[in-house]
Amino acid sequence: MPRLKLLRTLDDLPIIKGFRPIWMKANLRQAVIMNLEEYEALRLIDYEKQIHEQAALAMNVSRPTFTRIYETARQKLSTALVEGRSLLIEGGNVTIQESHWYCENCFHKFSAAIASEPEKMICPKCNSKQLLNLNNCFLSGCRRCRRCK
Repeated sequence: MPRLKLLRTLDDLPIIKGFRPIWMKANLRQAVIMNLEEYEALRLIDYEKQIHEQAALAMNVSRPTFTRIYETARQKLSTALVEGRSLLIEGGNVTIQESHWYCENCFHKFSAAIASEPEKMICPKCNSKQLLNLNNCFLSGCRRCRRCK
């Protein structure tokens, strides 16, 4: 029986939930689903130009594990591009450093320390209580809320 996977560490959530080809209607059944740890691997290596050892340390995994995550992410990205399929970023074995929120009134995105009482959270821009927890949205892949549709 294999051992349990360690939770990978994420610094921040992606800005978007995914992409779709512009000439096609979104087909979520055939979408390529990229896990949050795969997104983070692409971000650390290709965007921030870190070496594998640094990125593995940032994600709290070994270097060979990081390389496997990175290769899987590249494969999924190339499959989505070549086959013209939608790409969704959601789920995975991750822990997120902060709590991220999205205000449905003013569309403001902000982060805060992990709140013990999320029902008391308010938007710092418009003081609204109509907030969506983006951590749950990205981890569970809700596809129900206004932001995910």
